[in-house]
Amino acid sequence: MKMNNKKVKPSDSAGIVFKIFLLFLSSVLFWLSNPNIFFEDGLGCLAFLNYLPILFLIKKSRFIEAVIFGAVYGGLSYGLYGYWLNAFHPLGLIIVCIGYFVICALLFSVLKWADIITSKNGWLLQFIIICGYEYLKTLGFFGMNYGVTAYTQWKNLYLIQICSLGGVFALNYIVIFPSVFLFSLISKKKEKYRLLNNVENGKKSSISAYVKKEKALSDTSLKLTFICGGLWLAIFAASYIYGLSVMGKNNSDRYVTVAAIQNNESPWKNGIEEYSRNVNKLIQLTEEAQSLSSEIDFVVWPETAVAPSIIYNYDYGTDMRRFLLISQLLNFIDENNAVFVIGNSHEEELKNTGRTRYNSALVFESGKNVHPPEPGIYSKIKLVPFTESFPWKHTFPYFYQKLLNGDIHMWEKGDVYKVFDYRGLKFSTPICFEDTFSTVCRRMVLNGSRCFINLSNDSWSKSNACQKQHLAMAVFRSVENGVPSVRSTASGVTCVINPNGKVIKAAPEFCEAYIIGRVPVIDDGQQTLYTRIGDIAGIVAAGLSALILIIQTILVIITKIRK
Repeated sequence: MKMNNKKVKPSDSAGIVFKIFLLFLSSVLFWLSNPNIFFEDGLGCLAFLNYLPILFLIKKSRFIEAVIFGAVYGGLSYGLYGYWLNAFHPLGLIIVCIGYFVICALLFSVLKWADIITSKNGWLLQFIIICGYEYLKTLGFFGMNYGVTAYTQWKNLYLIQICSLGGVFALNYIVIFPSVFLFSLISKKKEKYRLLNNVENGKKSSISAYVKKEKALSDTSLKLTFICGGLWLAIFAASYIYGLSVMGKNNSDRYVTVAAIQNNESPWKNGIEEYSRNVNKLIQLTEEAQSLSSEIDFVVWPETAVAPSIIYNYDYGTDMRRFLLISQLLNFIDENNAVFVIGNSHEEELKNTGRTRYNSALVFESGKNVHPPEPGIYSKIKLVPFTESFPWKHTFPYFYQKLLNGDIHMWEKGDVYKVFDYRGLKFSTPICFEDTFSTVCRRMVLNGSRCFINLSNDSWSKSNACQKQHLAMAVFRSVENGVPSVRSTASGVTCVINPNGKVIKAAPEFCEAYIIGRVPVIDDGQQTLYTRIGDIAGIVAAGLSALILIIQTILVIITKIRK
């Protein structure tokens, strides 16, 4: 039987190698533009080119190739970016990589389809699709803000002030556009060069008129590219001018003093000895901070800093050692002049159904709600998928049990965006990765909050990059809503952020520390445009790209039928 062996041409091999190079380049750009193991603050300037190799890769690939490359890109880029998930549990990293394996395969297929159904200016549609994708990937159970392009600019304070008008997804337009502009410019220049050659050769052929017509269309398309580039340049300059104008403004003439404690301990260590040692360390660090300043109004402890439920063990507990530990803590608070904001694994006793556990922030003030403990309580609403929440535990009991065996902590979901009012400061307490979501923090501000006091624990990551990625997103919550933030974390980054997103004081990571900072009291009447309108920029991008894709697809089908 004769075999028909088709040889691969050298040009085909070179093309495959170049596509693989573009794939790896795009993944590395994404990784390095964000905080990473080499550059803890990230190389934000690279983000303006993040999508450039992706667009060329899609242009040069067949449809099925684009899908495959997209899947590999998703798994590789998020594997590099979120490598620290492996320290929590390898399954966490695998889930994220698989998730973005699918998500980016879909993204690349849509971008390739946009390239197929458009003629000269498909790059504009691809630009809108990318902006829409970055908004959509933050939604739903699996939604995460980690990896949104605009967050790479967290140190570029003048530029990010524009987020007070349109949020992080408005800034996305500015940061993503240079990639598609350069892609269009390079592509159009190459096309024009090719057509010029064809025109010269066409003088001796019958297709000269057709080629000249194509060249004229190419010139028009190139002009559109330059017009869009000029518009972007004007918006970029205006954003900087706006940033310069607002950065120097004083948001308030009233302040409170806050001590944020960083105990450098994992609250997941079990046993009364560990619990006692940790509480005593928190008390010691608090006393050290108060010895330096007698004007401290608020003391903030990290997420689940006190592991045993304070209220449950006081009211219902049968373990005497836990009761004594809780009593020691409450006595310390009641003898103190500050308001305490404490992360706690809060439990509630329910009739006939046992106990319900929440990841909560408890707010105490001496002489008012300490003995018996009746603190203000906020329970985390936006739970981390797979590690704090899994809504399909009855549908997939085997997988749910696997998750439980991985030493995770499942919680019940809170239902009220609580606003506390103590000593003139109206504040909310987004817990851990809740301050990475613009929607969560915006709801808190709409409810009356004028400051975010975030309680976090990223100690499990054993990674400065992870903690800086989290901080980068927290910076935007202050800018978007024009309010300050205080972050008390188990290991970093414990800091105070002013309403313009500037980190005015921070503790070093992975050590026992505390910071004392002055936090402005923002008046009730002050609301940014973003607080009022929300993520319109992301919604518009997602809706507009879907609409254009549908209309353009219908037009292509009609054209095919007529032919």
